[in-house]
Amino acid sequence: MYKYKQLVLILIIIYCYSCKEAFYPKLDEAQKMLVVDGLLTDASNIISVRLSNAVPFRNQAYLPEEEAILIVSDDLGREFDFIEKDPGIYESKAFHYEYGRAYTLSIKTKTNKYYKSSPQTLFPKSGLDSVSAVVTSKTLQTNKNGELILKTLSGLEFKTILNNSLEVAPYYRFSNSVLIEYTQRLIFVIKPDSFPHMFNSWKKYEPNQFFNLNEHEYNNSIENIHTLAFCPIDTTYFSIVKEEFYSPIYPYKLDHTFFKKFYYFGITIKKYHINEDVYKIYKSINEQLQANNRIFDPVSFQVRGNITNIDNPEEPVLGVFEVSSTNMRTFSFSDFEQDKTGRFKEINPMDIENLPATGMLYNQYPSFWIYNY
Repeated sequence: MYKYKQLVLILIIIYCYSCKEAFYPKLDEAQKMLVVDGLLTDASNIISVRLSNAVPFRNQAYLPEEEAILIVSDDLGREFDFIEKDPGIYESKAFHYEYGRAYTLSIKTKTNKYYKSSPQTLFPKSGLDSVSAVVTSKTLQTNKNGELILKTLSGLEFKTILNNSLEVAPYYRFSNSVLIEYTQRLIFVIKPDSFPHMFNSWKKYEPNQFFNLNEHEYNNSIENIHTLAFCPIDTTYFSIVKEEFYSPIYPYKLDHTFFKKFYYFGITIKKYHINEDVYKIYKSINEQLQANNRIFDPVSFQVRGNITNIDNPEEPVLGVFEVSSTNMRTFSFSDFEQDKTGRFKEINPMDIENLPATGMLYNQYPSFWIYNY
């Protein structure tokens, strides 16, 4: 799910900022582009594909591509059908992956357009070894009173050593999700000495703004160090601050306050062994976003995915169908600015990416609570 949001957001940013000066070409307002986001991994027997339409010029509505027929086939001729779970969201629950097989996504829309992905090989699982963390500082963009500012923040930077023992250098992407745990103490102004109401709260954060890819040209060496994520230790950066609530009735006096105390972090790091063409698509998107608006940079429509219209290969299609083997590790660590340590430890794998973005429970802990009470 996060990869979908990340990919769509990045494509929108590219579309909006491809040119430094405003340019208004004469295009049909109703012109639509198919957006495909498909992910097949060895982490699940469910294949999920999301189809939508990108509409240029001021239309911000989400337009799912409904009533399509989807099939994933392998290089042995086996086919796996899909059902439309929600508008534009398709799933196949009868899928059984097999390492070394190549998988192709075929799409037929309700307007009888036919699309097909490039074949994607499911490579054997690759280990995620030697994860380390160091205390460091980085200057990041943050929000203060509604204004974007640059601020130097302390935090932990996570790295791994990539060992290449294969004849053909592999292609990897990494994703990282952070869970922040804290308590909220509710105090009412009219009864400040009453027994406090305690809420165990959490918030999810995705550290990387771009696709985190390995440096493939360095993979000929036996070992190379790759940066996974930087996680700040700062409650204001995550907007975890004291909140004051006022009465909605005049004279609008302070009614109650949430005092928040920081407790613990968890970070889940995922490693995906992907195909070369998908790697190059992600790399092209990164280069587009980091190009500083140079005049000869490729425009967004040149960042094509791996999906092609069979009858009209020149039709622009956004998004990708990714097939990848995965590995996941989860680590926990404390607020080292309070306890004066930079220690972290590995815990049981937790799929933080698919947890609710934020929430709180009154006087109880959620099932995924990390801190060891």
